[in-house]
Parts: sequence; C-alpha cells; structure tokens
Amino acid sequence: MVSLGDKIKENRLNKGLTQSELAEGICTQASISNLENNTSTPTLMILLTIGKRLNMDFSELSDYANEYDNKNTNIFEQVRLLRSQFKDAEARDLLVKNINKDQLTTAFELKNYYYYLGITSLIGYEKYSDAHYNFDLALSVDTGQQLDFLDILATNGIGLTYFMIEEEEKEKALTYFEKSLTQLDDFMNQSSSLLSFKDNLEIMKLYYTTAKFYSEIGEYKKALNLCDLGIILQKSYHVNYDLERLYYEKGFNLVKLGDLKKARDFYGLAAALAKMDENELVLEIIRENMNKFDLGPCPY
Repeated sequence: MVSLGDKIKENRLNKGLTQSELAEGICTQASISNLENNTSTPTLMILLTIGKRLNMDFSELSDYANEYDNKNTNIFEQVRLLRSQFKDAEARDLLVKNINKDQLTTAFELKNYYYYLGITSLIGYEKYSDAHYNFDLALSVDTGQQLDFLDILATNGIGLTYFMIEEEEKEKALTYFEKSLTQLDDFMNQSSSLLSFKDNLEIMKLYYTTAKFYSEIGEYKKALNLCDLGIILQKSYHVNYDLERLYYEKGFNLVKLGDLKKARDFYGLAAALAKMDENELVLEIIRENMNKFDLGPCPY
C-alpha cells in the first residue's frame, strides 16, 4: 500500500516543486520532509492545504487522516472513560499498549498522550518521576495556542504530583495549583462556550483534587469555594460525574469551618450518590468521617 508520504512526494515531483517551495506559506521545509519520510504528519488543516497546492483530491487526504485520527481518538476516549471509573492503572496500560508515541501526527495528539500518560502514571501507579516528566513534556508541546487547556491540566498535574510525594513538597505543590487556577480562570473567561463535555469532566476533577490540597493545608474557605465551582459546573451540564466526592469534600470543609448542620447535609447527599453509583470506597470514607465528626449515623 502506498503511504501518504509517498503520495505527497510523487505529486510534488510531478509539479516540479522542491520541498521548500511546497512548504512556502504553509509550514516548514522540515515538516514536508518528515511527511514524505512518513516520520510525522502535520495537522489536518495543513495537510489539506498541502493537498490543495498539489491539486490532490480531498478524499485522498481526508480518508487517510480520518482513519488515523479515529484510531487514536478512540483510544483517548477509552482512557478518559477508564479514568472516570477510577481505573487509572488500566488506562495507562491501554495507552502504552495501543499508542506509539513516534507515530502521533499532530501536536494536539502528542500533548494528549503526554498528559494522560502523566496523570495515569501518577494516579494508577504512583510513579511520581514518570508523571512529572510526562507533564513537563506535555507543556513543551506547542499547539499554536496561547493557552491550551491541556497545559492547565498538566500544570495542575505537577501540583498534584508534589502534593502526593512528601510533606516538604507542599510549597511547590501550592505554586503549581495556584498557577493552574489562574490559567483556568483566564481560559474559562475566554473559551467557556467552546469547551466540550469531556473538557468539563476534566475541570471537575481539577476542582476536586485542588480542593483536596487546599483543605490539607488548612485553607478551608478556598477548598469550599472550589467544591462549589465544581458542583455548579456539574449542575450546568446536568451530570453527577464524581459529584459524591465534591459533596463529601464540601462536607469535610464545612466541618472544619464549624458548620456541622450543613456538613451533615452534604455528607448525606454524598452518601446517597455513592450508594447509587455503588462506589463503596467513597461510601466507607463518608461513614468514617461522619463517625469521626459526630455527625450521626451514615444513611447508607
């Protein structure tokens, strides 16, 4: 089967163009070289522009791109699904087994790969060095956007890595958590209408993990505010994804702020959701917390 790179090269030579001439105004000469050598593929938009200059049929390029993109897209979707089920170890195994980093064709795919490899290594296997390394790689990939949503997630991921390592790393964790929240505020103000449902699921996780950190360092009001932001976001999308964790985290911070009545209410809501989702891990934490804080018996 003739590769895409071979097709591009054949059409370029038939047009009498050098690689630099084909690349002019579209991309770099190195991008054309990599494409023809089948070592990497540019974004679909650049690929279609190259095809237009070579008078190639749209179907020749779009069929190839769709076939390749769908394969990787499906894997990333499975990774997200496994993460939503708290199966990060399985998600990492799936990612490593099914995606060859050297064959990723776009900066966006590469950034996705590094971020999800980082977060699943951290949550699934507690591989702190691997996680930090991959988050840094994700941040180094230039997608051409001033602030990419995945940059926010990777920055938050570095904060979470420091948070999970050791007590003395909390100052570093704070730096990255605060940076990611500032970035998120800017991003939401500029792009909230463009966020996909999948992006919002990641934001909900970000709010929860960051709230967890702030409650750990005694910043209970800030943790409570982050819980509320996550809850509001969920309500706006009419979902209850991971909502039990946000509710019990809110309950915990209400206890610390002395509002035991409201704390009892939110622990009760968290317990009901955990029961409905058959999330026994969270339900057991709620039971332990309600007993510890003398909030009465857990309803489930």
